[in-house]
Amino acid sequence: MAWYYKEGDNEAGPVDKVRLQALYKEKKIDADTLVRDENQTQWKPLKEWFGKKPKAATPPEPPSRPAPPAQAHQPNDNPQPGNGPAIAVCSQCGRSFPQDQVVRFEGKSICAACKPLFVQKLKEGVDLPTNLRYAGFWIRAAAKIIDGIILMVAQWALLIPLNMAFFSSMTMDPDNPDMAAFFGMMGLQMAVGILIPASYGTFFIGRFAATPGKMACRLKITAPNGDFISYLRAFGRFWAELVSSMLLGIGYLMVAFDGEKRALHDRICATRVIYKN
Repeated sequence: MAWYYKEGDNEAGPVDKVRLQALYKEKKIDADTLVRDENQTQWKPLKEWFGKKPKAATPPEPPSRPAPPAQAHQPNDNPQPGNGPAIAVCSQCGRSFPQDQVVRFEGKSICAACKPLFVQKLKEGVDLPTNLRYAGFWIRAAAKIIDGIILMVAQWALLIPLNMAFFSSMTMDPDNPDMAAFFGMMGLQMAVGILIPASYGTFFIGRFAATPGKMACRLKITAPNGDFISYLRAFGRFWAELVSSMLLGIGYLMVAFDGEKRALHDRICATRVIYKN
């Protein structure tokens, strides 16, 4: 629509509404300036057409942008326990990795960084490090004392009635002592002193991987990789331990100076004494 306005006694125009508003902002016209449109012959003050002030032209709104597509769920770079990938601990460096980033070998997890060195050690036959917590000298000594008390009670519970039976059957004549009965009693005492500890260690280590004394100290006897050992190896370990004790206890003292806390009998039978998890 065209508009006309008065400049003094003269008529100016035509102009469109936008230009009319621009003239008002430029203060070339004011609210009392007489204005008419192209269809009206009657002049009216500008304020009667548009109020006190003509409103600025409102620019058209830009077309609304389409909403961005919903993003697919991104995996969490730092997965929390319970909703992330399974975690495995490298048996060589002790660091944690997702399960799909390690390889398994004989029950061990090996990360990519440790794999070349691990393979090289396998070729050279080197003992491989594990995450086992080896038991030291003093905790093993405590377990040994507990086992010793249990064995002493068990042996004397058997030997006391046997000794009483032998003494009652022996001839007490000092001129003609019953040497056969005497040596028989000595042999029985030696047999009990060996068979009970051998049966004790073989059964408990083969069945539970620990004697009662080691159970009380939360220890267990395992193979180098942490697996249970057989009854046969447990039986052989008893005899190897006799060697440690016959060498003035030096076989036991080796625990304090060995990197894997091995006594002499652990070296002979390839066993380890470790803490239970």
